[in-house]
Amino acid sequence: MRKKNDAKLSPWSPELHKIYEQAVRQLRQKISHGQTYEQAFDTLSDLDHEMRAFIEDDFLKIIIAEEHFGADIPIDDLALFLGLPIRQLEACRDSLLMDMHFESSEHFGKSIFKSP
Repeated sequence: MRKKNDAKLSPWSPELHKIYEQAVRQLRQKISHGQTYEQAFDTLSDLDHEMRAFIEDDFLKIIIAEEHFGADIPIDDLALFLGLPIRQLEACRDSLLMDMHFESSEHFGKSIFKSP
């Protein structure tokens, strides 16, 4: 996920946002029709490397947020459904939690996790 203070990433243009949204819709459709995560991503051949890498990371976080945290699907079941290693989903889940911690700390101006 992009951080607000990441100097090398500028705000998205409307065109980039449209490309991102179209790719996410396409991935949802492919996965809902039984393709694995990697098979679905193989259909995004028209994206440049940077955009593809960003979407690949971000979309997995979206799926974990919606299905694991939102719908209470166990991470190992989600890994099986997506055709991905459990460790990859666990690492992505942990990264998502760190992103959420960072964003909430930025928003509230302090850490929500206190050291003992």
